[in-house]
Amino acid sequence: MSSPHSLRMDLFACPACHADLRANGDELMCGSCHQRFPLSDGIPCFSPSEGFYDSYAEEHCPFHLSPSGLKGAVLRALPFWSWREWRFWRQAIPSCHRLLDIGCGSGRQLFTERAEEPIGYDGGLQFARNCAKHYHATAVGQLPKLPFRSGIFDVVVSSHVIGHVALEQKDALISEISRVLRPGGITAHIIETDSEHPIIVAAKQDPETYRKQFIEQDGHIGLEKASRIIERFEKQGFKVTNLRLVDAILPSMQNYRKYLDHPKLSQIPGMARLRQINHWQTHSAIANACYEIGMGLFHQTIEQWMGRPDRAQFILVGFVKIAPDGKGQR
Repeated sequence: MSSPHSLRMDLFACPACHADLRANGDELMCGSCHQRFPLSDGIPCFSPSEGFYDSYAEEHCPFHLSPSGLKGAVLRALPFWSWREWRFWRQAIPSCHRLLDIGCGSGRQLFTERAEEPIGYDGGLQFARNCAKHYHATAVGQLPKLPFRSGIFDVVVSSHVIGHVALEQKDALISEISRVLRPGGITAHIIETDSEHPIIVAAKQDPETYRKQFIEQDGHIGLEKASRIIERFEKQGFKVTNLRLVDAILPSMQNYRKYLDHPKLSQIPGMARLRQINHWQTHSAIANACYEIGMGLFHQTIEQWMGRPDRAQFILVGFVKIAPDGKGQR
């Protein structure tokens, strides 16, 4: 039996009406609308767990460790491409009291280092169980609803989540992020985007292949251009604090291998060059190291100076929630 004394009742609220919840045996009950939510191993379940993610968790998405020792020192000094997201989180996330990780998976060490109380929220119960080993509390539920009290988080983050949210639900999710975030709080996200890049435009000429490669493969049902995503946040009282474009000029090899390396896309202009770079990178440790540093440096400089947001396939973006006096606070 789950113990109500282990629950963080100061965190949770009814996802339907935002009223307080009370523990009642192996469940939580809303004191206003009287909805009931089961507990599993002390984890509140505000919706049924998604079976796909429960099985996926066993093979993928381990707890993300921060690089340490010599490796950490090297990655702080050299712009290795594969560690761009870790570098973004280090820049975007301030030290804080309480952080909410939406789509937390098994969790991220960097968030435990920056927040006194990291809290996880995911659609899969196994992910929530894994994350609970590292975070102060976790919960299971479905977006766009967030089953937390208003204004209790200093930071809200998500990584590769918003592209999985349907277009008609995005404004509701951003509204929920705003609700649970204190004025002056920070929200930062790595977001999959639709793109006007010539290679992506060419790929769309084969709608079936494009759908299989870019939409269905990862469940990216909510892709939209970077400018539209930023507009949604700004309309709900957020101000951009940092923005980094990914794959806005040159598609990365990671991008090529996952999305573009398909027979029906092989004749798109520029693909032969990408195939050759991929061959060099995968067959030579020296070439791979040169690519990692060169692409990382390109990403930090030329791509940010000359890239167009609506040509990016991903954006790394941070916002501040504007306080009632019209000022953002860090």
